[in-house]
Amino acid sequence: MIKIKPFKKAKFNKTIQIKKMFDIIYHNYDKINNIISFGYDRKWRKKLSEIIINYNPKLVLDLATGTGNIPILLVNKLKKLNLLGIDISNKMISIGKNKLKNYKNVKLIKADCQKLFFIKKNQFDIVTIVFGIRNFENINNVFKEIYRVLSLNGYLIILEFSKSNNYFNFNYIYKFYSKKIIPLIIKSFYKNLFAYNYLIKSIDFFYKNVNLKKKFKQFNFKLIKTIQLTFGIVSIYIAKK
Repeated sequence: MIKIKPFKKAKFNKTIQIKKMFDIIYHNYDKINNIISFGYDRKWRKKLSEIIINYNPKLVLDLATGTGNIPILLVNKLKKLNLLGIDISNKMISIGKNKLKNYKNVKLIKADCQKLFFIKKNQFDIVTIVFGIRNFENINNVFKEIYRVLSLNGYLIILEFSKSNNYFNFNYIYKFYSKKIIPLIIKSFYKNLFAYNYLIKSIDFFYKNVNLKKKFKQFNFKLIKTIQLTFGIVSIYIAKK
């Protein structure tokens, strides 16, 4: 399977390229996401956090935690929660650490989510991945590691872009906005559109080539529920070990 990478001509592997990309775009990451999604990225994360809160977990692992958006939503609602966030980009995590500097029950560390060898087995009540599964070079390794560190009857909850439903010709509107309008917005922040180009290509590649429902089954997870949001642009997948 051909992997979509941020830098076409770079000889580095995808994992290193992803780190480099986020180390470049980190300072405007949250702002741009909010602008180009009309604020829906916050609504999607809030919906995910509400689902997690209903399970009342005591220990959560947030993979590809980025700037700590999910941790801060959870720790503000679950006072007894302990949370570990992992991301490959130090600069993204630096923003998250600043957001969460007053919370002693959250720890954000730089590490490769594909290699969680430093974590003991069967620990976490819930593992989350928010807009990160596309960026992993070896998705199979990620699923193996999640299964290893997740407690029995624990939940894996993923929020990711998906194929939109064509209600009211929405696909046409979405494609036009993605290809014509968003690049103009991105250019006001960055001279180079490499990160945006990667985003669009990786979304398209992912839902055409990776079947998450099959992945859950392959790695002994039981898919409990799939929730489509905003005409199916994104979906929340809830699976159980």
